[in-house]
Amino acid sequence: MLLISIIIVVLIVASASIFVLIKANSDFASELKVLNPNGSQTALVIYHPGLSSFNEDMTFAFGDGLVDNGWRVEITTASDQAPTDLSKYSLLVLGSPVYGGSPSASIKRHVERIGDLGGIESVLVVTSGGINAGAQTVMHQLIEDYNGVVKTVLSLQTGDSLDVAKEAGLEIFPLENN
Repeated sequence: MLLISIIIVVLIVASASIFVLIKANSDFASELKVLNPNGSQTALVIYHPGLSSFNEDMTFAFGDGLVDNGWRVEITTASDQAPTDLSKYSLLVLGSPVYGGSPSASIKRHVERIGDLGGIESVLVVTSGGINAGAQTVMHQLIEDYNGVVKTVLSLQTGDSLDVAKEAGLEIFPLENN
């Protein structure tokens, strides 16, 4: 009976681990949402929703800060349906949770789908439950490898409020300075 119980526990843990790995590395297509359609410059925000809503919430809060500054914000998840032509955008924002010290595979794949970023200024919104310097470094290098310019990295951890991300959007890109 003990052996059967151990086998059941191992199977449950293995199944849960497989589910987490699949969810953490899968693309999720969502519709493109437009915030402030009449904004004077356009930011493309691509994010991976993550295992919880934390990354999505923080990425949207950053977008809300941009909107409050007069930006048009187009936001969607990283997938083969997300925009890859950056010619109409002034800013690229990538939101990624950290898994095992690395950004989500879907964000990395999407940057590869875009290819040459054409020198676009980029903001990296990196969320985690703890230290995420390794993921920041990987994302920063990825943007540089594809000819992008990292304007800033916003590192957010569980417990940070949405106001932190919104304020970053307000402070980093006021349109009068662009």
